[in-house]
Amino acid sequence: MGALEILLLTLGGGLQHAIHVYRQLAELRLEVVEGGRVLINGVSVVGKGTNSVVFRCRPAVGHMELACKLRRGDATRDSLAAEGQMLHLANTVGVGPRIYVYARDVVAYRYVDGVHIDKWWKVADAERRRVFLEELLNQAFRLDRAGISHNELSRLERHVLVERDVPVIIDFESATVGGGSNVTQVANGLSRLGLGLPLEALRRYRRCLCEDAYKEVLRFFLNQL
Repeated sequence: MGALEILLLTLGGGLQHAIHVYRQLAELRLEVVEGGRVLINGVSVVGKGTNSVVFRCRPAVGHMELACKLRRGDATRDSLAAEGQMLHLANTVGVGPRIYVYARDVVAYRYVDGVHIDKWWKVADAERRRVFLEELLNQAFRLDRAGISHNELSRLERHVLVERDVPVIIDFESATVGGGSNVTQVANGLSRLGLGLPLEALRRYRRCLCEDAYKEVLRFFLNQL
């Protein structure tokens, strides 16, 4: 099946939108390939969201494994470029899959060969959970210090993958500069996994976004494992 046919079957929006995305991929020298657990009109893909479809892809030259997020024809967002910009900013503090390239309807980044956190959490032992949890909260703290708010991290099961026991925060399409506490978002997400919340420490952290308050939040969670 050719690339244009794949896009036509999966993105919606008709032939014009498929051709528009196809041309952007060609300009970026990217090739989409079938593969993934989600099936759309007989085409296997990595995932499908409200505004985009995620494919496995690769550069036209080379063997790098990439994921390509492509804007759907019926998306409520008119561009994915802002998500590409936010992922690039997150990368500067060591968060998120490494960005490769982005355009209006395409965001390409390192393919994450991971599982969703809720599935991993059920089978991980206490020590693996401790190491993982500390790294996840550290990533959230680094985002806070950089002034980047993911805004969706209270739903960890949808926005964090676990790759070789390491958390990878994904999906920066709702991210903004300023205006939120990622540590608080992650804490609320951890509560959905059965952990208690350090309410007073979180209130203090939201007021100051300071390291002392963060360490108090971290200790509270680690002491539960």
